[in-house]
Amino acid sequence: MTPAEAAELLAHCAAFDHRTIGESDARAWARALHDVPLDDDTRDAVAEHYAHTDKWITVAQVRDMRARIRTGRIDAAHPVYDGNPDETGEQFITRRQAQIIAAAEGNLPARTITQAIGTGPSSDLLALTSAVGHRVDGPAEAAPYVAEETRTEIRTTLPGNRAALVELAVACPNERCRADIRHLCKNSHGTQLRNVHGRRRDAYAVECATCPECDAPPRQPCNAAEPHPARIRAARADRALVERAEAEHNRLARLMSTPPQPRTPRVRHTSGGTRR
Repeated sequence: MTPAEAAELLAHCAAFDHRTIGESDARAWARALHDVPLDDDTRDAVAEHYAHTDKWITVAQVRDMRARIRTGRIDAAHPVYDGNPDETGEQFITRRQAQIIAAAEGNLPARTITQAIGTGPSSDLLALTSAVGHRVDGPAEAAPYVAEETRTEIRTTLPGNRAALVELAVACPNERCRADIRHLCKNSHGTQLRNVHGRRRDAYAVECATCPECDAPPRQPCNAAEPHPARIRAARADRALVERAEAEHNRLARLMSTPPQPRTPRVRHTSGGTRR
């Protein structure tokens, strides 16, 4: 780098830090950067420095940042020199250095190490791996691991599920809720509850059960202001028994409608190796 080029570089620095530049500054920087040319990498080194700090850049930082920029290009290009059996050691060094310089200056494109050494998976393997994670359409699509009807049956038996709340068979008479049949109750903020309102529980007991205390038949209220506790317990017990009976009936019906799978006989071997 000549003093004139050093002065140009210092002017580039002054655009960031507003330093004053003299002839002695240019000569000092030119002597310290005598083996560094004034190119785009040197200018980019100054810009990269001031992109992260407001401290004045020094000659050593210019060298270090410029080397990082060029090393990054070399690492991205992965230059691989195959060599020539007939070349001398001096020729190998010259050609290898030329290849590294070309990579540092950006003349070699960025590539993976697999691309650099010319090896990689076959096109057939790449075609197969590109389909991983995508849905397979057509008749060859595999059946679900668990049938949808079995999945539904399992869900209805889980604790806290809607089917476990037998009171959902009637609408909620609570003025702030008014949930329809088979819909969960909601609070005043519109959030679904894990249980039902007390008035819905009472309405279900009156709708479905006979009162053991006052002998009131279904759909007829008790002789008290509210349904008797025994009637509420009886309603829940009757409903649970009916649901379990229906579930067991459906399970047995599915088992009876599914033909048994024939067993595949196994071939056994004796110690002598003959089959029987």
